[in-house]
Amino acid sequence: MFRKIVSNLPFSPALVGQLGFYSKKLRKERTTRKLGLVFVVLALIVQTIAVLQPPESANAANPDNNQSQSINGNTIAKSITSTSSSQGFIDATSSKAYAGDQISYTVTIQNKGSESVDTQMQDDLSDILEYSTLIDNGGGLIDKVTKILSWPSITLAPSAQQTRTFVTRLLDAIPATAQGANNKKSYDCTMTNTFGNSTEISVDCPMIKTIESVASGLPQAGITENLILAGTVFTIAIYFYARSRQLEKEVHLIRKDTSNGTI
Repeated sequence: MFRKIVSNLPFSPALVGQLGFYSKKLRKERTTRKLGLVFVVLALIVQTIAVLQPPESANAANPDNNQSQSINGNTIAKSITSTSSSQGFIDATSSKAYAGDQISYTVTIQNKGSESVDTQMQDDLSDILEYSTLIDNGGGLIDKVTKILSWPSITLAPSAQQTRTFVTRLLDAIPATAQGANNKKSYDCTMTNTFGNSTEISVDCPMIKTIESVASGLPQAGITENLILAGTVFTIAIYFYARSRQLEKEVHLIRKDTSNGTI
């Protein structure tokens, strides 16, 4: 359009009005592209910070998967079960857990040795407390930092067993916190609790977590690819901004020459 107006201007001075309209349009475009350039620069800054200082991943539990332990030569067997009282007291691992659901966990230890042993029951709740709160500690004490629920030491006679039950309640608003970068068990829409064996309960997470899981399955671009892409977008943004600015200056000069009678 610019070339058409300029080439026909000497033959039709009335096109000066269209040139003025085009000049206003160019000013608006330049403002828009300037804002786009600012946002691209901000995105590049964020990208650079993310590359140089990657965020720390959320830490989930690092459970002990051993189903038994040995104390003074005596074998102590451990096991855990979970029940969803909100869904008719069914096995909590057989159904998805929803906001507000109550889930009870029962941990059991048994002395399979031939002698009495002194031991303590401890359960790491780090993973399940990402999506729930402890509403009944079953007589134990919870460490607010390590999220470990522990009970007083007990003496187990041969073949004797002890059980402890605690209850959790899922949060009213399930968080959409991103999955841990280094620990994939963190905020993975699954509450995992390990005490000998493991219980894994699926959580009904927000839709954005579904998008996250799909995105995580896409090919991962490295730092070099990300920087090349960001640099390409930045170059394109500069080009269009500079082009609008140049055209605006040319229109201004042509209008000036037209007013002076040069054209």
